[in-house]
This record gives sequence, C-alpha cells and structure tokens, in this order.
Amino acid sequence: MTSPVPSCDVLPETPVFGATQFTGRTRLAQNLLRRCLRRQSILLYGGPKLGKTSMLLHLKWLLDQDRETSPATPTALYLDLSDEGARKQLLLGRGATPAPILLLDNCDHLLEECTDKLREFMTSASHAHAIVWAGARSWHDFVLDHRWTADLRPAPLAVLLQREARELVTPRLTPNQITAALAVCGTHPYVLNVFVQHMLSRPGDLTRATPTAREQLVPFFQACHEAIRQAAEQALLKYLIQEARPINPREAAGILGVPTIKSAADTLCWIGLISRWNLNEGAMLQANCQIFNDWYLATVR
Repeated sequence: MTSPVPSCDVLPETPVFGATQFTGRTRLAQNLLRRCLRRQSILLYGGPKLGKTSMLLHLKWLLDQDRETSPATPTALYLDLSDEGARKQLLLGRGATPAPILLLDNCDHLLEECTDKLREFMTSASHAHAIVWAGARSWHDFVLDHRWTADLRPAPLAVLLQREARELVTPRLTPNQITAALAVCGTHPYVLNVFVQHMLSRPGDLTRATPTAREQLVPFFQACHEAIRQAAEQALLKYLIQEARPINPREAAGILGVPTIKSAADTLCWIGLISRWNLNEGAMLQANCQIFNDWYLATVR
C-alpha cells in the first residue's frame, strides 16, 4: 500500500501512513484500532509488499492521533524485528509502563530466536496492552502450528478493491492510463506503483513501460512464487492464470478434482496473487495481474 503522490520520484517501496497518504484499507485500519484498544492481539499477515508495514505505521498514527484527545489511550510502539536488537529488546520483556500497544513488523525473523523464549513472551499477558504480530508465510504457518498462539485474531491482507486501486493512481494518471494500468497490473498496490512509475517516466509509451516494469518486478514475482508451499495452491494458481477469467470456486474444485479449494484460494488471496469478490452468481476468483501471469507462464514449469 503506497501513497497517491504526484511525483514519480517517490519509491514504490516507501511505506506510507496518515490522513493524506494512506490509500485503501481504511476500514480495516479502524477495525484493528478498535480491537487493539479492546486488548485483542492480532495476527496480521500477507504476501510480499502487500502493505503490512504501511498498515502498522498507519495504525500507530491513528493511535497517536487518538492520544491527542484521549490521554488514556495506550502509547503505540512500532518495532521492526528484522533488526536483531529490536528482537532482543522485545524478548527480554523490558516494556514500558503503562503497557503499550506493540506493533511488530517482520515477525518471520522471530523464528531465528529460541522457541522457548518466544513461547514465554507470547503466553505472558503483562508485556503489552495488545500486540499486532505482522508477518508473511513463514510466520503465518508457525502461528497455525503452535497451539499456544491460538488467541491471536487473524487479519489477512489482500489486493486492493477496484475502487481503492483507482483511488491509488487517479492523482497521477489520465482515465485512459488508469484503464491501461489496471489491465496490466490488476489491483496489487506495489505492482501498480512500480508500473505507474515507469509509465510516468515514458509518457504515452505503454509498450516500453511494460517490459521495464516487469524487469524491476522479477524479484518480487519470485518472492510471491516462493510463498506458495502446497501443491493445491500451485494447481489452483496455474488453472486461474490459464483460464484468464473469473472462476466460481466450485467450478475450479470440479476441474481440479478436489472437494474444496477454500484453503488454497484463501492462501493465494493473502499472498496477493489472486482476487476474490462476490457477484450475483456468488464468489468468484481471478488471477488478474497480467504482468505477473505472463512471467509465471514463461518461467514456472
């Protein structure tokens, strides 16, 4: 998730937050705010560059804003756990008084620490008012595999809705350019921002923007593909890409010869590789990021 800014000089990787920059997912952010204030701890998870850091920083901004009018609101502390010092600070349990709301980014790096220390911290109620644990596939799977983390409330991210994606790019593109960008990128915020950056550097030349954007996106595409762990996930993704149209989950399950594809579809949604929405005929799935789909068909065997 990134900011609708007028300049193409802002890096797509830059996290954003605040009233004028945070685009899309405002309802989810407000929901997380209310849950944190009610002392609920949350598992926030999503695929590469899907907006976890921006969500945490925006949540901190919301909490800081709330403290200006309500001093009783707990303080918010953001920690990037890719930093070894931040991990040690966290697991030593030397928290502030009164207990803050902890916003923990890149929790996958906690798996590098002693499991017993992590368990001791996670089962203690004294370190924080509430905790948001944000991570990717490895962290998500670790939490599901350990019963002592069962009280975490899940909050998966996904690609943007169509209206959110349009809101993201509208300040920078003409209506025709918006249509072209969405056709190439779908509604993944990072892919859109990279593509828009290349479009703006080559005004009116979409044919040149696509290959240069794809070259920049290859490491991201590889990271997304590496997040797929199950054969069922791979089979569903390949089927949706090859069909290149919205697919009813029951139809996909029938074609793939399985009773249900719910778990695989859920995972591909929060990795950010497919979208899901409801139409009159029910839920529909689609792999609508054409620039990723082309890379996948050319690369993955």
